[in-house]
Amino acid sequence: MRKLTKYLLPLIAAAFFIFEVVNVVRARRTPPPAHVVVDPPSRPRGLRVVAGAGVIEAKRENIPLGTIVPGVVTDVYVKRGDLVKKGDPLFRIDDRDLKAQLVVREADLVASQAQLDRLLIAPQQGDIPTSQAAVAEAVAHFKDAEVAYKRSEALFLRDAEAAGDRDRDLYAYLANKATLTRMEADLKRLEATWEKDKLVARAAVGQAKSQVESVKINIERLMVRALVDGEVLQVHVRPGQLAALNWNEPMIILGDIGELHVRVDIDEQDLPYFTTKSPAVATLKGRPQVRFPLTYFDVEPYVIPKQNLTGSNTERVDTRVLQVLYALPKEKAIPLYIGQQVDVYIEAAKPPEGIKLDVDPKTIRKPFDE
Repeated sequence: MRKLTKYLLPLIAAAFFIFEVVNVVRARRTPPPAHVVVDPPSRPRGLRVVAGAGVIEAKRENIPLGTIVPGVVTDVYVKRGDLVKKGDPLFRIDDRDLKAQLVVREADLVASQAQLDRLLIAPQQGDIPTSQAAVAEAVAHFKDAEVAYKRSEALFLRDAEAAGDRDRDLYAYLANKATLTRMEADLKRLEATWEKDKLVARAAVGQAKSQVESVKINIERLMVRALVDGEVLQVHVRPGQLAALNWNEPMIILGDIGELHVRVDIDEQDLPYFTTKSPAVATLKGRPQVRFPLTYFDVEPYVIPKQNLTGSNTERVDTRVLQVLYALPKEKAIPLYIGQQVDVYIEAAKPPEGIKLDVDPKTIRKPFDE
């Protein structure tokens, strides 16, 4: 037992020592180079190019849609992938309260129109003969009162009648005279309807029509429609959802996928080498061997701060870029999708004669050198 302990333990210790030495030696070896699964994007050989990161988008850009009137969504008429035409309904906001207001406004319009029609057809049959008879009756009462007053006045001057009787006949005469004047005025108004009454009635009708149209417009605004032809790319709205004015994501994204575009960010330092006439090519991320020829479409001449391709408008870097739009070919070997990233290479333009854009560092003068 003592011999076993005497020789076995040193052997075990030596084995562990050798094992650790081997591990240390292996750890200090230079690891073999990693095998590249996919070659990185490379510039076209033999050419000087301007490179930029691009994102595929719809022809008229990706159009986020929302609503300018808050409310509860009652109906959604489209789904992802649907092709829509200009004016097609997309979704509707609850409009029951406005429909109730429309019924009231339409009733007010009917009443105002009826009032105007009554004035336009006045006088009606029988109105003028009745008024003429009332005038004739007022004339008879006026003449009777006039005769009575003149007789009382003559008797009063001869002290044959009391002053109270004379005054009673005077007031009766004046009252009948006023009644006759009013009857004659009413007859003239019937014979020629008062134009100002017609103007007031017409204004009331116009106001009622405007109120009806206003409610109808508000009801139509609750129906969100497509303003351009395109395809529904995303739908983030459901029946019963509250459509608010401030939304974190668009309710519907619409785009014209008949022709896909690539929005390319060109670094401001490379802008002297960029021209719209230079040929360009796009390659897929992770598949640089797949290339697509590009056709120049448009340029946004305002240089903006570069934005990372995360979709967030808060992520900025200290580089400014020029955004250029190129059209992809309609016939593609493999399908492309909106929002997909690509690498774009544009052949660099030659600088004007006599101007060197590439400067030798040795020839650069310091700011205050003469």
